[in-house]
Amino acid sequence: MTTDQEEDDQPHPLDLPTLSTNPSYSDLLHLLKKITPPPPSWNAPIPPSEPRYSYTPWLTRLIASPLSWLTPSEADTISSLASNNLAFRAGRTALPDITRTFTVEGHEIKLFEPSWTGDSLGHKTWGASLLLARRLSSMHLISGSRYLSTKAGCKCLGLGEGTGLLGIAAAKIMSWKMTLTDLPSITDNLKRNVVYNCGESVDVKALDWMDPPDDIPLGSFQVIIASDLFYDPHHPMMVVAMLERYLARDPDARVVLEFPLRTSHTAEVVDFTSRMEGEFVLEAEGQEIGRDDWDTDIECKWVIYRRK
Repeated sequence: MTTDQEEDDQPHPLDLPTLSTNPSYSDLLHLLKKITPPPPSWNAPIPPSEPRYSYTPWLTRLIASPLSWLTPSEADTISSLASNNLAFRAGRTALPDITRTFTVEGHEIKLFEPSWTGDSLGHKTWGASLLLARRLSSMHLISGSRYLSTKAGCKCLGLGEGTGLLGIAAAKIMSWKMTLTDLPSITDNLKRNVVYNCGESVDVKALDWMDPPDDIPLGSFQVIIASDLFYDPHHPMMVVAMLERYLARDPDARVVLEFPLRTSHTAEVVDFTSRMEGEFVLEAEGQEIGRDDWDTDIECKWVIYRRK
């Protein structure tokens, strides 16, 4: 995503060097870094739907060239950078491995996101997690729970943490003792992000909602946080089961969630809300607008529940 000033600095495609002139490694390296888009940002203005310039033909020729005038190592670097450039321009599902930065309450959080393969939703960061992360420090103003405080020091469980933005933000902003969980296929990258941002102070555990492990004590968390959990008709039932399983039986214990109100998953949200009425009471709720990597506004809902 580029600003108007950055677009003005972009070279015209006709000004790019022809490969027949054997441009030097340093010139190619500098040019590729200049025209490669940064990772998507949810703070920058939404760019025009059509980019100002198209570098695809030149990048395609660059990738196809043997680059015989460069050393093998230099040629590999240039081909890799050109391939990544094309991937960035092809949309979110084609993004290569990226590291992106988010700022929450003055804390900088760097997250590694592997390239999208198969149905790896947990390897990407989602807009609702950032919205809820930025709301954590003010939750005590709208809840009667003593645990929703930056001085509570309680135990907090993060469900479906993905790349870890919400849980890492909670670890930095709140004084909660964090345990972040996701599927076994997701936890290696989650651990990587947690160690980079929090060191060893945050636990990461594998948690399959269909087969919960024995190493996460029942009813041992005073707060459970999660965002954007509903992608399948079975998810509401499983999420409610996890909340019932792990939330402490304490009048001050709370569930804090945020999720997009996508038309494609309205049924899941309705089902979740209905199921929560069995064991939980809605304490507070609200709606807000966020962003996602498709550069669209997303309407999200946040909720705070307590046990009956």
